[in-house]
Amino acid sequence: MRKKLLSLGIFACAFSVMHAQTRYVDEIFTDGDIVKMSDQIYGLNWQEFAPAAIGGPQLLPNFMDVYMPSPAVDTETNRPVIVYFHTGSFLPKGLAGPVGEKTDSAAVEICKRFAKRGFVAISASYRVGWLANATDLDQRRGTNLLAVYKATQDARALVRYLRRTVDQFGNPLGVNQERIILMGQGSGGYITFAASTLDKYQEVAGFDKFQYEEPSNTGLFGKPVAAGDPYIDTAIAGDWWGFGGQVCFTGDSTALGLPRVDTSCDGRNFVNHPGYSSDFAMAINLGGALGDESWLEKGDPVMVSVHVIQDFFAPFVEGMVRVPIGQQFFNVVEVAGSYNAIKKASNLGNLNVLDFDWNDPLSLAARNPAFNPFGIHHILPFDIPPPNPAAPFLVNSNPWDWWDPADPAGANETNPNNVAQSKAYIDTIFDFVIPRIKRVLDVANLSSDFEDAPMSVDRSVALFPNPTNDVLNIEVKGIHNSIRNVEVMDITGKRIQLISGSNSSTAKVSLGHLANGAYLVRIQTNAGTLTQKLNIAH
Repeated sequence: MRKKLLSLGIFACAFSVMHAQTRYVDEIFTDGDIVKMSDQIYGLNWQEFAPAAIGGPQLLPNFMDVYMPSPAVDTETNRPVIVYFHTGSFLPKGLAGPVGEKTDSAAVEICKRFAKRGFVAISASYRVGWLANATDLDQRRGTNLLAVYKATQDARALVRYLRRTVDQFGNPLGVNQERIILMGQGSGGYITFAASTLDKYQEVAGFDKFQYEEPSNTGLFGKPVAAGDPYIDTAIAGDWWGFGGQVCFTGDSTALGLPRVDTSCDGRNFVNHPGYSSDFAMAINLGGALGDESWLEKGDPVMVSVHVIQDFFAPFVEGMVRVPIGQQFFNVVEVAGSYNAIKKASNLGNLNVLDFDWNDPLSLAARNPAFNPFGIHHILPFDIPPPNPAAPFLVNSNPWDWWDPADPAGANETNPNNVAQSKAYIDTIFDFVIPRIKRVLDVANLSSDFEDAPMSVDRSVALFPNPTNDVLNIEVKGIHNSIRNVEVMDITGKRIQLISGSNSSTAKVSLGHLANGAYLVRIQTNAGTLTQKLNIAH
């Protein structure tokens, strides 16, 4: 039996529950049953921190490794998906430590464990790079925010990619596109929080901490800026979904065979997989933080958190993000920690789907008032005091990690790099998150929209006529489905028209004023959000 570490620290707990094997709960497949598809491209985008060795700033692919039961042993074709985002301080591996890739030991271990339970598990790369040790606060803070922002765009692009594979390529991974769960570790936790909550311009532009303190002739995008301007210029970087700010091309190719970006144009965003929803069902973070507590609103995805309460680098409750570079620590920005985020998500009712008597020993230990004074459900705090209180950065804030002991990048790490101990922490994490994932999947399957057939949001929404020359009719199916609002965008994702729904199952939208061409229509219903392509032809 594996050791399971309760949130009281590194003390082993010997409790276990005997039960029959259940898919998505237990490991029903072996290591030999799992197949891995490495370095699958899920999107492209502009990377200004591309190394000079490959030609400097250019359009680069984002990759994913897919772990799943082999088709030879598993015939299921409607599997939930775990998308896992690695840690690394949004920097290339080696700059801030010995981790920072989709093949990190913990990422591989966790994805394999999900695959052995029957999930499709994806370990994904995303764009990294920022000026972490810049003495100019605007450069340090602004490029960090931009790094998180771009990684969030990448995460949502991957969600759209999965839906596209179902729609256009015959669902080669055998996934259920309405059962997508994001899971992030460290900097990956920032991604899952942002992807769950960031959906308004004001959220990236309306706070002093996200604005320039000093004017600059160059700014983050090489253009003059004034004090008070937002770091994120969505006209250049695209919006939080990954639409708009479209790059221009020169007409020739880079050494990697990808289109060369014309940097004389403003756009620095490549739009990936338009016409598909970026929505997902649930987010899990192991560390990380939320950019601002106000981002969290009623109706955001279900969240579950795991966090070391003494984490020096990303606060448990609230505080400053700190990034280690060499032997120095650089302050970045004030954020909301996992505890405040889960508390607010619970107060908003976003976790109501998890309503249950969570009185198992691990859940009870997680609500220990010594470090969870409000008894908040669905956050697992690990209590790991630093060995030297005068040096709080010497704390094992990522106890699930381990790496090659010969890696020189790990020489100054505080993590003890103990494989057995790290796996024991992962055991405990799975004991905590798996029942909650199963609860989300079970409750969702009880929805009347899914009783008779596995009807996805895509198949429950009809747009007609398409093409249209004037009025577009929208109809949603399902007795609990109604239209909240309709957004019409150009093909780059720029909003043209927003129509508030009447919470009925039908809507009519007048589009006769639009020019001929392709557009995107995003329909938000109480069962989810769908984006479809529409053609105007007069």
